Amino acid sequence: MNRLKLLFAAFAGVAVLANQGCNQSAPSAGKQLQSRSNAATVPPTTAPVTFLRFDLLYPAALPGEQFPVDVSVRDNAGNLLDVSDSITVALQANPTATALQGTTTVAAVHGVASFSLAIPALGTGYGLSASSPNDGSATSGSFDVTWSQDDRQSAGLTPNNAPSSAQPISPKVPVFGTLGPGEVHYYKVRAKFGQILSVASFANRIDLATWDTSLRLRLIAPDGTTEIQRSGAINADANQRDNDILQLRVPKDGDYILVCDADQRGFSPGKFGVLVAFPSVSALQVESEAWGVTGQNDTLSTAEVLQPGVLYGHYDYVATNLTASDFYKISISSASRVHLEIVAARNGAAYGDLTWGPRLELQDSTGVLLAANETAYSGDPGVEYIVTNPGTYYVRVTRSAAAANTGSSPYFLSYQSTAYTPVAATTGNTTTAKAMAIKYGTDVTGSFSAAGDQYFAFGGTAGDVVRLVFQDRTQLQAATVTTPPPPPDPTPAPPPPTSTDPLMPIDPTPKPILISVGADAVLLGTDGVTVLPSGSQSARGTDFRQNVRQTMLQTTGTYFVRVRSNVSGKFGIRVDLVTASAREVEPNDTAAQATAIGTNTWISGALAKPGDTDHFKVHAESRQLLTVSVYAAAGGGIGTALSDWGSSLVPNLEVRDPKGNLLSATTADRKGDFNFAESVERVGPMTETSFRAADAGDYEIVVSDADGQGGPNYFYALQIWKNK
Repeated sequence: MNRLKLLFAAFAGVAVLANQGCNQSAPSAGKQLQSRSNAATVPPTTAPVTFLRFDLLYPAALPGEQFPVDVSVRDNAGNLLDVSDSITVALQANPTATALQGTTTVAAVHGVASFSLAIPALGTGYGLSASSPNDGSATSGSFDVTWSQDDRQSAGLTPNNAPSSAQPISPKVPVFGTLGPGEVHYYKVRAKFGQILSVASFANRIDLATWDTSLRLRLIAPDGTTEIQRSGAINADANQRDNDILQLRVPKDGDYILVCDADQRGFSPGKFGVLVAFPSVSALQVESEAWGVTGQNDTLSTAEVLQPGVLYGHYDYVATNLTASDFYKISISSASRVHLEIVAARNGAAYGDLTWGPRLELQDSTGVLLAANETAYSGDPGVEYIVTNPGTYYVRVTRSAAAANTGSSPYFLSYQSTAYTPVAATTGNTTTAKAMAIKYGTDVTGSFSAAGDQYFAFGGTAGDVVRLVFQDRTQLQAATVTTPPPPPDPTPAPPPPTSTDPLMPIDPTPKPILISVGADAVLLGTDGVTVLPSGSQSARGTDFRQNVRQTMLQTTGTYFVRVRSNVSGKFGIRVDLVTASAREVEPNDTAAQATAIGTNTWISGALAKPGDTDHFKVHAESRQLLTVSVYAAAGGGIGTALSDWGSSLVPNLEVRDPKGNLLSATTADRKGDFNFAESVERVGPMTETSFRAADAGDYEIVVSDADGQGGPNYFYALQIWKNK
């Protein structure tokens, strides 16, 4: 579907919140802290000197899930008091006669007591009371415990069609509505400085038949005008997908406005949902170089120390400094597997700027490039590299060389390091009969003295979702072999770098992915001969290839890995169990025969013959959000081969209610025009569909092939997500 999409427009007046100097948490309601002795007083016959106030209570919470509550101590002028009084909360309105869970008595910190509570029973009109020996009591407004909320405008209530009438929404509780042509819906969510905020949209996944565009997300700061983030179509011919804001660091306390509309006016919108959350990130590191500044960590010699965890940084594009980079320094004391990942492009555009595509590099102590990537996770890069030589290494964050990247953007850089403890391959493992036995998750190193084959054997169970990683010298520092180049990319390649391009100067060292000889590994079936169909990840010219083969085992038995090389050299392998899935129970060709999906949210199967359909049933609670992910062939629009599992299946996926009515569906064809829904939130699935259950009951999931084909290679796995 070729549809004209809106491009991201630049917005003025963003410097206020973009400046890190404004990233400070203010007391609630903007009041200054007061000591109790300085509290404003009135005659005791009129009111107490101090009182309690509920500062944070969202309008809804999920049953049994923790939700936050803040209660503050104030004087009669509304000033926040710097006290540590103990405050107790209780259920004041309890429509279900249930029990309040969590710690209900908390000492205030600088006048604010923060609670984490839970209520197990669904209900409408709950209310809390707060009390303290020194400060009297207070009563909260009402709130609900529910699986989801209704969009106020769609429900025929006061329209939420302006910032001033924005509908309050709650973290973890999705809101569902219908977007009419030309409509804009506004929501309001309270957030605190330093929190990580995420927003997911559900539109094409819920109502693919109606939408011919996407739901656009815009987040507006508490000042009511500054656009912090925008997520929507990033070019004029974007595939349909549901847009997300994966990670955003809240710049200050206040009420943020979420604006939802179609990313192209005049095209058909439809039913949709949005889900706000505050995912936890422990020990968040913040880049020391301030926004709008360059020169502080732009070289190896000025690199900032990077600790394991997540760093929040900002890339500043300067027209006169095209080589602008952020360098970080990591210390490796023993052999380690290093994982690096950036979240930036998947968030959309920040502060009215263009969507920024990052590039990620790992360099050794002298600046020699070890690994580089731009596309592992849709528009964001990831690097997986095994360091075997202890020492100092450098991480470079810069702009992608594949497009005209002139934007500035915040980013989240994830760094993880785990011990690398391989076992050596046995000698003489040159046939399947002499194959070395290995287990899931074990790293193995081997070497070739001449061209030949080596075999490894592992036990697999039907339904295992597995990934073989072949570690050549672009993945493993101790390796010396290199995999052959990937097949030609059918999409136009970016222009090759030239010596006049300061970002990507010509490298006199041959690129590993261009070497036409080397070694590779494949998965073999239980006969030790048949190569299993599996997806593989390729790369474009500016990326280092991640050598993976991923598939789903269809029977239980002993499987093999064959490593073949036409040169001498060292290599490594690892077979990972991504997950173990339950299996379909045949026959499941009708709704009456549907295989139940139990507590294991993964299930797998195959369309054994042309015309076959597989039926499953999953239980959902009333008003609960469910998403069904399909793992099969390569995904269409998000641009990553990590969603390719080697299957020949191009699926139709349907969800029907207990009466057989169609609720949601996603489909694809083999004509090159993929039109199924997807999301950048999860990379592995080929496609997804979502629905909200009207009533509690068992819902039917139907899998078929788009062209009615079938056979042993038409395998798949399903994953069920509830309220995610």
